[in-house]
Amino acid sequence: MKNHEIELKLVLPEGVPAPKLTVLRALLEVGKPSHHQFETTYFDTGDEWLKRHGMALRIRRAGGRRIQTLKAPGEKVDGLQSFLEFEAEIKGTRPLAEAIADAKLRKKLQKEGVFKKLRAVFTTHFERSAWMVMRGGSSVEVAFDRGEIAVRANKVPIAEIELELKSGEPADLFLLAERLADDIPARLGRSTKAARGYALAQGTRALPIRAEPLTLMRKGTAADAFAALARNCLEQLRANEAAIEESEDDEAIHQFRVAIRRFRAGIGAFRELIDDGAHAVMSIDLRWLQREFGPARDLDVLIADTLLPMQRRLQNQQSIGALVTLAETARAEARRRAHLALGNPRYTVMLLQIYRHLLTSSWRGHTDEALAVIDQPVRDFADNWLARAHKRLVKLGGEHGQLSEPEMHRLRLLAKKMRYGAQAFQSLYPAKKAEKYLLHLGLIQDHLGSLNDAVVGRHLLVDLIDRLSRESGLSPADAAYLRGVVLGWQNARIARDLGGFEETWETFRAQKKFWGER
Repeated sequence: MKNHEIELKLVLPEGVPAPKLTVLRALLEVGKPSHHQFETTYFDTGDEWLKRHGMALRIRRAGGRRIQTLKAPGEKVDGLQSFLEFEAEIKGTRPLAEAIADAKLRKKLQKEGVFKKLRAVFTTHFERSAWMVMRGGSSVEVAFDRGEIAVRANKVPIAEIELELKSGEPADLFLLAERLADDIPARLGRSTKAARGYALAQGTRALPIRAEPLTLMRKGTAADAFAALARNCLEQLRANEAAIEESEDDEAIHQFRVAIRRFRAGIGAFRELIDDGAHAVMSIDLRWLQREFGPARDLDVLIADTLLPMQRRLQNQQSIGALVTLAETARAEARRRAHLALGNPRYTVMLLQIYRHLLTSSWRGHTDEALAVIDQPVRDFADNWLARAHKRLVKLGGEHGQLSEPEMHRLRLLAKKMRYGAQAFQSLYPAKKAEKYLLHLGLIQDHLGSLNDAVVGRHLLVDLIDRLSRESGLSPADAAYLRGVVLGWQNARIARDLGGFEETWETFRAQKKFWGER
């Protein structure tokens, strides 16, 4: 039997008590659930042919029956897990090629010799409590799974709520999930049980992920471009969640923040297209998320670029060592704050709402201003936006880029927005011209970003020294010495960054624009 499975997963964090079934019943407004015990074995070849092709093969035992299921990639649906599912009841404990109803897929697997090379990779054992729920004209199976994934002695828990669409509209999955997430401390799941099982079997940990290149349809509209950019940013954001939680790699938090900034810049660039309600959901919550992750990243940069080099230079200064230790403690606290933000229901609901807006196109504005540009050819929209943004940037920078510190901060923000916008539209233009412009714009941002890091670091250091005085009994003389050293160090760095800026700015101003020509 072939099915198209579309589902959404809410994951309960480890250490958080699972909600009682009575709580779920009240939220879902349903009666008693059905209960099932499942034991499942997943199979693959030694070189993981199925995994490499986005497939998962299992035999699930429920009571006296064994059900073989092959899952293959389905049509992508924003924010949801989508698979083609081939199910059949079998008698034995080994997967059977003939149980796959799709002849073309069956022949492909047989040609590759997959079934001859299969071995058990991992197992799952869990209890499922399930309800059928009607929402908005859609039929949804809500399944609450509790158990474990096991590879020999290694185990990870299963505690998740799956919402599977049986009939109706996928958007109703998001509405139902939003209702649950308001009252249950659950995260929007990204990994299937199969993906978690493979990770456990391989002993792999999540790594920081950079954004995938964004390729816009040249014949698309401005609306198409915004939707593609939003999906690209969400993918980068969510791809770094696990790395943030599983490692102390500061690059994971950095890439997460890059995704937020890219998304916020995109929302600003396409603001006139976006419905006010959808804009509020996206911009306000993304700003909150950026604030929650900001201190961790700022302290990462301060420790790596200032405190550790300072400590190496001034090796015999105990007060410097104490300052480094306190900064590392503050960073651990900031990372804890970032972790808590990922588990905050506000983050889950934000994701659900944004995905729903993308799926239903309800983000599209209906004002005269929006309607005038929403279906405009994307190249025309990009030409106009890039020309306006470049003009604002050059006007603020002036003839020589000789600006005060607050003006340099404004220039940095404009340069960052210009860079994110230019990168978003880059695929619409000749590659070499766009890359050259972006190279020199990037050098401007490097200068201004380094300057901003120094300014932010200066404020952080003053706060850390005050804290060190309170908590460690640092003498007034030692505190004054530390302030002098660190402020002198930071001021020297700021002067160095400003010293090379004028030449970089003039080189940027001389660059030819890569947009506007046809």
